[in-house]
Amino acid sequence: MRSRAQEMMKRFLGLAFALMLCGVCLGQTFGAARLSPTLQNQLNGLANNASVGVVIISFNTSSGLTASHLNILRGLGILKGVTFQKLGMVGAVLTAGQVRALQNNSAVRSIWSNDRQAYYMNQARMLTGVDLLRADNGFTLRNGGMPVSGAGDFSVLVIDSGIDATHADLPYGSKIIQNTQRVVSTDAGNTGITVAGVSLNGFTPSLSIEGVPNTDNVGHGTHCAGIVGGLGSHSGGIYSGVAPGVKIVGSGGGAVILVLDALAGWEYGLSHQDQYKIRIITNSYGPLGGGEYDPNHPFMIAAKNAYDHNISVFFAGGNDGAAKNTLSPYAQAPWVIGVAAGTKDGMLADFSSRGLPREERLSDNNPMNDNEAPTLTAPGNGRFFESSLTRYGFTTDIVSVRASTNLTANGLNADTEIPVGMLPFYTQISGTSMATPFAAGVAALMLDVDPTLTPDEIKQIMIDTATRMPGYRDFEVGAGYINAYAAVDKVFNRSKAYHNFSEPTFNAQFGEDRPAVQNFHIDFSPEASGPTSTNATTFTVEPNMNVLDVFANVDDVIEFGTGNLVGIRVTSPSGVNYSTAIEYPVIGSTAREVVVQNPEAGTWTLEVRGARGLTAAPQASSPIQIAQPGPVNGSVVQIKYILPVIPDIIGHPQQAQIEAALKNRVIDIYSDGSFHPDAITSREDLARALILNAPVRQSISSTPRISDVTGDLLAIADAVTSNGSTLRDYNFVPGGMMNIQGIGSFKPSGAVSRLDLAVALVRALGHDAEARALSGSTVTWNGTALSDNDQIPESLRGYVQIAINDGLFEAYPAAVVQTGPGQFQVLPGPRFEPGTSVTRATLAVKLSAYQQLFTTGG
Repeated sequence: MRSRAQEMMKRFLGLAFALMLCGVCLGQTFGAARLSPTLQNQLNGLANNASVGVVIISFNTSSGLTASHLNILRGLGILKGVTFQKLGMVGAVLTAGQVRALQNNSAVRSIWSNDRQAYYMNQARMLTGVDLLRADNGFTLRNGGMPVSGAGDFSVLVIDSGIDATHADLPYGSKIIQNTQRVVSTDAGNTGITVAGVSLNGFTPSLSIEGVPNTDNVGHGTHCAGIVGGLGSHSGGIYSGVAPGVKIVGSGGGAVILVLDALAGWEYGLSHQDQYKIRIITNSYGPLGGGEYDPNHPFMIAAKNAYDHNISVFFAGGNDGAAKNTLSPYAQAPWVIGVAAGTKDGMLADFSSRGLPREERLSDNNPMNDNEAPTLTAPGNGRFFESSLTRYGFTTDIVSVRASTNLTANGLNADTEIPVGMLPFYTQISGTSMATPFAAGVAALMLDVDPTLTPDEIKQIMIDTATRMPGYRDFEVGAGYINAYAAVDKVFNRSKAYHNFSEPTFNAQFGEDRPAVQNFHIDFSPEASGPTSTNATTFTVEPNMNVLDVFANVDDVIEFGTGNLVGIRVTSPSGVNYSTAIEYPVIGSTAREVVVQNPEAGTWTLEVRGARGLTAAPQASSPIQIAQPGPVNGSVVQIKYILPVIPDIIGHPQQAQIEAALKNRVIDIYSDGSFHPDAITSREDLARALILNAPVRQSISSTPRISDVTGDLLAIADAVTSNGSTLRDYNFVPGGMMNIQGIGSFKPSGAVSRLDLAVALVRALGHDAEARALSGSTVTWNGTALSDNDQIPESLRGYVQIAINDGLFEAYPAAVVQTGPGQFQVLPGPRFEPGTSVTRATLAVKLSAYQQLFTTGG
């Protein structure tokens, strides 16, 4: 698929052209130059003559670095640095005064610090357990004394734009064992064409020129190959691929890939399978806007042929999200592993294409869409939350190898997050294009352990070991986030009972009340604008609705060679906006969708909008709408969940909160239909709640750690007590969300205290490192030390402080309580009461607060 950077570049060129026609200057800036957060903090109180170290200066330019840019630096006494002509950047050592002067220069776009060189591609490897399995001594011992790296007697075929095998991370001969350039005539009737001495007159076989060191003039395929198995030679291994030991065969088709281009790659791979022992084919391309799966499509025929020859086939899910029914049809074949794009903080990328909800695809009369969901999700984007930059140092995209001839597949200003010395060799971009070779690399690790694995076995193990992604459904993320460590562990230990947590069952089965669907038609005009214009309409949301789903199809036009620039935005009665979240509003699909949970009742406004201004500027800042006029048709669907009667919560003080928690599926009732709101929360209750609400990595011990639970609870208890038990704990630090109670004992009926719950939820949010940093501190409430600090173990005080700061827990004020006739007790405050047991009603309330933090990056 087209990567994020390619989409952004094509859109930028289109918007640039349109804005120039409208008299808007592309060199215009919108305020002072942007400083990285690290640099902002570093500058506070720093003298002008103090050094800030190496920074990267990015200029406002559409034509690369110019002499005038360098003269600006010379005028400030900056006389040396590393220049990047095409990127319009310079890396140099600056003083604080020089940074301040450049910040106010209109020619400077941004100034970025050079301080996160330990992250990028390795972040995705750590998140999915790749680094953990490389360091696992047990795995190494069982793998003949060699780390699991994909270094088996097989290869991966990358069908893409090409591979730059002159790069030290992808050396020709040892890593790239064959590199071919596809030669395909798009005119079946042409004559007189000769390539490498071979005439293409008449009927000729598909031709691929072998032994070409560099076949990539775009950079996309090189980036993908680096994700599969790059060596990381230019980065000391930091940016190595998933399977650095694997051998790769490249099939390059250039900047534009047509069906014939890709088929030439399939033809070469299948005809040379035995020679190069090809066991995996990765494909990061597909049609714009999804489409219906058809097993008779040439790609599907080729993919089935490969599958029948014991080759695992991976296809990108597409970058046309976030509306339903936009998944690439190539990713839907039963014999293919279709890959959605996840972020480094464990969420689903906004651009990742969605399939069709199961209830829709299985209830219609179309058997071709029954499999319209990705198989799983793998890293294809950087941070989802801005808080992940400061908390973890997550970059905006996925870092991998930069081709020397790279023209478009680069991270533009996002590449300033890469250390200057590594910029010539690496770039970061996003897309399901990146997620797909990542998953292919995991398959290579599995084949390294057992080369007899079949495509079906590889697919099933990936599904069984994937990590559940709370808040998403199978048509969006498939089985969940890929877990490389668990997948390899399962290959080593087939008897381990890995079982995906992504399909929980609930005792609370509730019905739905759906008011009449409200349809709308708008003839969009780029000349109109605003909530009262002809581009807008209103609709009514009834009270107590749980889901608002606004779906629209826009006019099918192609603008600037990219896609339709029309989106929709809905506004609540109180003025909150929800949009189609087209990150850089060019997507191939005509579908637009906005889904709002628990929407506000009243009159809402829906406005059809074109792209406005440059991507760096807020959309509302420009009245110019870059879009073509055309019809927009859609519907407004509302859903209200109807709970069954739960007798023991009727009239309870927290009935409303319990019902909201049940509707949001953060907690469940018991099998007899009761909730037991005042019962003490058991450790089994908490463990099951964590499975519902946290992205819990599966972890099954080689030797039993827990002896007092059985059935499904054994796997749950093993997972929540293991190191790195949550995906938010991306680097597997010691300690699970819950602890084992003594030797081999989970104590499922044991009571959960306020301290237990605070620790579990803070760890589930991924704040473990921050909490550990506060070990031994004094916990405060509104600036006042807790009166019962000494009752909180020093090592756990940071968890309590973060739970209070984030609003998960409260501290109780001082109070006088009556303990008997004429007897009173003074309770000091503020106090946390760490040993007080948590009721199930309180658990429901806390889980709802946790869910809000989890979905917003809190």
